[in-house]
Amino acid sequence: MADNHPATDPPEIDLDAVQTLEAFARACDRLRASRSYGDLRKAARPRPLPAATLSDLFNAKSTPTRETVIAFLTACGLLDEAQRPWLAVWERVATAHQPRPVGAVRVGEARPRLLGVHAAIQIPGTVKELPPYVPRDLDADLRAALTAAAGQGGFVLLIGGSSVGKTRALYEAVRAELREWWLLHPADAPAITAYAEVPAPRAVVWLDELQRYLNHADGLPIGVLQRLITAGTVVVATLWPDEHSVRTARPQAGQSDPYANDRDLLRLAHIARVPDTFSPAERRRGENLARTDERIRIALNATDAGFTQVLAAGPALIQHWEQSTDCYGKAVITAALDARRVGAHQPLTRAFLEESAQVYLTSAQQATAPENWLEQGLAYAAVKLQGAASCLTPFAAGMGCIGGWNSADYLYQHAQRVRRTEPLPDAVWQALVTHHHPDDAHSLAESARLRGLSAHAIALFRPLADAGDDNAARYLAELLGDQNRVDELRDRAGAGDWYASDELARWVATHGDVEELRLRADAGDVSARDQLDDALALQGDVDQLRGRAHAGDPYACYLLVHHLATTGHEDDAISVLRAWSTVTPKLNSVLAGLLARRGEIDEAIALLRERAASGEIQANHVLPQVLADHGNLDEAIAMLRARVDAPGRFQAHYLAQMLVRHKRIDEAIDVLTNAAKHPNDLLKSDFFASEMLAQLLVEHGRLEQLRQQADLGDSYAATALAKYLVAEGRLDELRERSEAGDVDAANHLARHLAEPDIDTAVLQLRAQVDARVPGSATSLANLLADHGRVDEAIALLRDHVGSEGYLVANSLINILVRHGRLTELREEQSAGTHDAALALRSLERGEPWPRRPQQPGEPGFKPALGLHFLFLNPP
Repeated sequence: MADNHPATDPPEIDLDAVQTLEAFARACDRLRASRSYGDLRKAARPRPLPAATLSDLFNAKSTPTRETVIAFLTACGLLDEAQRPWLAVWERVATAHQPRPVGAVRVGEARPRLLGVHAAIQIPGTVKELPPYVPRDLDADLRAALTAAAGQGGFVLLIGGSSVGKTRALYEAVRAELREWWLLHPADAPAITAYAEVPAPRAVVWLDELQRYLNHADGLPIGVLQRLITAGTVVVATLWPDEHSVRTARPQAGQSDPYANDRDLLRLAHIARVPDTFSPAERRRGENLARTDERIRIALNATDAGFTQVLAAGPALIQHWEQSTDCYGKAVITAALDARRVGAHQPLTRAFLEESAQVYLTSAQQATAPENWLEQGLAYAAVKLQGAASCLTPFAAGMGCIGGWNSADYLYQHAQRVRRTEPLPDAVWQALVTHHHPDDAHSLAESARLRGLSAHAIALFRPLADAGDDNAARYLAELLGDQNRVDELRDRAGAGDWYASDELARWVATHGDVEELRLRADAGDVSARDQLDDALALQGDVDQLRGRAHAGDPYACYLLVHHLATTGHEDDAISVLRAWSTVTPKLNSVLAGLLARRGEIDEAIALLRERAASGEIQANHVLPQVLADHGNLDEAIAMLRARVDAPGRFQAHYLAQMLVRHKRIDEAIDVLTNAAKHPNDLLKSDFFASEMLAQLLVEHGRLEQLRQQADLGDSYAATALAKYLVAEGRLDELRERSEAGDVDAANHLARHLAEPDIDTAVLQLRAQVDARVPGSATSLANLLADHGRVDEAIALLRDHVGSEGYLVANSLINILVRHGRLTELREEQSAGTHDAALALRSLERGEPWPRRPQQPGEPGFKPALGLHFLFLNPP
């Protein structure tokens, strides 16, 4: 910032009193003092100030533009920070005619404590609720992001742990940049959706602790946020690191994807990360302010926690819990923390705490408990420590009525670390099943499922499934089948539950009861019909398959044709298909595949054109290949280009494959480059195109374009480039990319260095881990495990499994299984780590882990069907 100052001090003007255009004009006239129009015109920057413009400004003839005000203030000697309060007043005056959104206040009038800023410790002599703000290193970038969002709408997200100062930093930045904008603090996700229907101009939507809105039963749809941004709204939010990591991690193939919407939503955000501790520069700024507020001095002098944590009484919370002399208070706090640890995020009821806290008391403590033991425990848990925070905070259910209790975030995050693998007592689970808040039902049910607690998971999923929740119905059916609770499966299937019917058919087939399958199939159960057909196909029972096909079973027809075509009876397969083509038109695609394979191209193409015109995906994929292979290359390319250009259709790699096959490499690269130009936008990115593009660029020596693609954030290009640089021995460039934050370069460099010197490689990857580079913890752990340092690898992954999502969990479980670490594996099951329960069950059953795809001849294997198999995979 400029360090210029006016020759004379500006006059004292009460800007808070300026509420109208006329008052603003009078304030400007006082500010100019004795300066003439000519003086102002000469001193104005960055734009000139004509006399007519100045006259309008001083006489309130019209609202001046922001640029005019900046030029005038500069001419009066006010620069940079000195202009802020004047621009805020101009904003207030310029928007005074706009309607006030319901429930909104001006940003400058918002109370920080109501927005989620932690209370500060209180000491004798302090008057203000909050101490002065210690500027953070991230402030400049944060405020620039807010300014950019103010111009066209945007989403700014601060990520950091509890009590690291993220909410205070966000409050100060919004107050500095958007002081006169309207601020809304929605109560829940439906309130955001309602406001997005008619958003107001120049408004900030404040979403402190974003997970509260994302965890709502219906979540926060990405379309709602997009509407707000498109309308010019500035959406600001805070989020914990582990909540961000788990929601942005991609599940493995075949896994459910509960966070698909959240992942897309978070990709819209400009993200700033708030460190856990102060930097040296931030501490120096704090030292300058410590003279004005003793609380800052106390926080700076603390050695057991960071500045912001001490200021919010975080360490005092831990001491109050862990070193409690009140066994009932400690039991109540522990029960609340454990409940939240397994998914109870809503306020906990008195009934739950009374039932569950007893579990954390010894027999002697229970026997000698006073009659009011619970009141005593709650009173201890609710003590306000240093005037700033309490372990449990009451939640109102009306005037003078406590509806529940919330645990302190900082204490909860500490408990997550120290009690992560502690099994939750069965009685506490039962209390949660009985007394949980409805909004927590799904998270608790999923938590019980991940921990292998099938009985509790079933009890929690059942009412959700009864209320129409499809995910709950699916999980409930799977759990009932795994637990051999066939009677309930039958009851649910009989009541019309499709998932129960499907699971029941699977269970019956697994137990080899073909006759029951037949009875259920004949009664109209589609799942039983398919399982019966699979069983007959597995047995090679062509006669029964043929009979079922003739009786009108389309899946039996598919399986029959598959068997005939792959055993050399194509004429028979074609006859079956011709008989079925009018009943099930989709089978014409399968027929076309067989005809093309036999060389009957004209009829095959005619059938494919018919099915492609109806929108059938398989036909649209294969028709261009048939055309290209039989002299109609231009038409084939035109068809594929039309599909590539269709919105939301990721088809570029099909076109590129055809172009490459016909040696048109430059065209293929152009097509793929266009499709892969948004690698970080999940709504636009084409991962198939990115993967193929990286391969082609390496094969044809287009290294500069490969670098450009990697610099865009394309992970496929980054990986391909790193592999190439290692293969060519270009370690200097690899090291440069690693130091610039390229995690693929860092991983490949470390693995290369590990061959002669494992310690150097470990040091390099540890630096990436310390810098929180995504994926670095998994890379380092795998490197350590590969070199026999298994204990280090496990310890590293366990430190990061709660904050870095599915990939870390997957690596941890695989290493534990591979090295037979069953004790740790059971502990991870208690922690609810993804796949721990499944891995344990697989080991107990003698099944391989990680799971592999089923092979032909194994129970439950389903052959690939349709045109892709019959045309592209000849027998």
